[in-house]
Amino acid sequence: MPIHRKSLKPFSASSNPAAPSLLGLWENELGSTLDITNFNGTVFSGTYTSSVSSGQNPVSGPVEGTLAGDAVGFTVNWLPTYSSVTSWNGLLLTDGSSLALYTLWQLASTPESELNYWESILAGADLFVQVTL
Repeated sequence: MPIHRKSLKPFSASSNPAAPSLLGLWENELGSTLDITNFNGTVFSGTYTSSVSSGQNPVSGPVEGTLAGDAVGFTVNWLPTYSSVTSWNGLLLTDGSSLALYTLWQLASTPESELNYWESILAGADLFVQVTL
């Protein structure tokens, strides 16, 4: 389902009085998925599958996160495939009918040597849209 970024606003500013459910499958613009299988209203967990990795194949890892109002944060530990972690922080947004997570991410990896410290942290942004509940 396409979502128009300009129509997004914080979930708390929407006319929906119900608490949001983060349960289900979320997909970003690169085809990576966040599958949230447990959510108690603030803390969630599940599986993250990245469609982009240095190994050129999809890779999955456990995800743990939290929701505080419209603020969201979650982290994936990529062991045993990679010695790295990725964390996303952002906002829960809505266009009135769909939910979206607009996030900034940082990936920190274990450098092979101290000469590689400069390239051991990467950063970017993702927009996830909830595709199934």
